[in-house]
This record gives sequence, C-alpha cells and structure tokens, in this order.
Amino acid sequence: MIKEMREVFRYREMLFNTVRRELRARYKGSVLGFLWTFLNPLLTLLVYTLVFSAVLRVSVPQYSFGLYLFTGLLPWLFLSGSIQMSTSLIHNNANLIKKIHFPRLVLPLAMVATNLVNLLLSSLILVAALLIERVTFSWAILYMPLLLVVLVAFVLGLSLLLSSLTVYFRDLEHIAGIVTMAWFYLTPIVYTTGMLPPELYAWLRFNPMTPLFDAIHDCVLYARAPEPFGLLYAAAVSVVLLVAGFLVFGRLQRRFAEEL
Repeated sequence: MIKEMREVFRYREMLFNTVRRELRARYKGSVLGFLWTFLNPLLTLLVYTLVFSAVLRVSVPQYSFGLYLFTGLLPWLFLSGSIQMSTSLIHNNANLIKKIHFPRLVLPLAMVATNLVNLLLSSLILVAALLIERVTFSWAILYMPLLLVVLVAFVLGLSLLLSSLTVYFRDLEHIAGIVTMAWFYLTPIVYTTGMLPPELYAWLRFNPMTPLFDAIHDCVLYARAPEPFGLLYAAAVSVVLLVAGFLVFGRLQRRFAEEL
C-alpha cells in the first residue's frame, strides 16, 4: 500500500489535473453551469422537506426540519454520489487504462476528491442557513474536521472496494443502488435517533453512519461534543474499510486491462 501511494505521489500532477477536469466537465454545456453545485442539494432538500415535513409531519427539536435535514443530507450526497460513481468508474475509463500506464489509484482518488470539493462548496449554503436561523456555535464545531476525515476515509475505502470489485461482478452496480437507497433510511437523516424504539436503535447503532451523522448534528446544531464511543466505532470501521479497500484494489487492478 505504501509503495502504491508513493507511485500516486509521483503522478500527483495527473491527480490534480483529473480533479480539475472533472470539476469543469461536470456541468459543461448546461445553462446554469457551476450553479448546479448549489442547486442540486437545494432541490433534493426541497423534495425531502416537502415529503417528510409537510406530508408525514416529521419534526425535530429546537430547529426547523429543513435545517436538520440539510445538515445530514450534504454529507450523505457525498457518500451516495461516490458510491454511484465508483461502480462504473473503471469501465468508464477503460480506454485510458488499456492505453496509458499510470497508477490506477488515481481514478478513485480523483473521483472522491471531486465529490469532496462539491461537498465543501455546497456547505457554504448550509453555513448561510445556520446564520439565518441564528444557530449558536460552540467549541464542539471544532470536531467537524475530524468527522470529515472519518467520513472521507469511509467513502474512499468503500469506493476502492466497489470500483475494483465491479470490474469482475457487474451486478454490484445494481445491488449498490438498492443498498444505498435502503441505507439512507437506516441512517438518522430524516429522523432523529430519539424517535426510534430502543430495540430498533440497538440494531441501527451497528451502522457506522448512525453515530457519525449523530455527531454531525450534535456538533453543528446542538453545540454538543460527539458521543466518544460511537465516534470511535465509526472511525475504527472507516480505517478497516480504507485498509481493505487499498488491499483489494491493489490486488485486483493487475487484471483490469484484461477484464475490460
């Protein structure tokens, strides 16, 4: 793994150029262009807010449901978008892989980095919403960089696994979409964990995104430090997933050109 990362470092210019190209090409040719970076999460937020707040009448303590939802929706869009893109990542770059020698790790790293930049840019809207609703910030907000690192490690590990395994098992592309949809409702984004029966919450705690998204809501909205054992569990799962992703990707990438 260290050897592969050293090779990626030697190709860092290619990595940066790939991220830059993907950011420029994402909305190339559209009328609104770069504004879709902000409009996509806002429109998604509008749909979920109408369904869960107006129709199902879900409410959360202290702040509006829309603000609570948006706080969790942005990192979830980063997670789900990376999953969706990773399942077709290698096949979409088949010509590049067959013709040019470069570390294949550049592809998933560039994809996750591109989605991370979109997450950070979209977060500007969240900051504005927090200021409008006069959310009280505290020292707990300093945990956010750590939470972001845990999330990125989890997403990168999962992306490495999916992008490499899908080369050999194309059905994963369809399975991942179904699992991601179910996973969304098993994560406290459109509800709080306090709304759940204790026996159900006991099971949902095994989902590493449950303590992580609880921690995000606590730090951003409720001026509380994350629950330490839950955060430690999410971090441990992320590290294990990241290491497994590097190992599996490194082993399977040797036959990418043949399989494609």
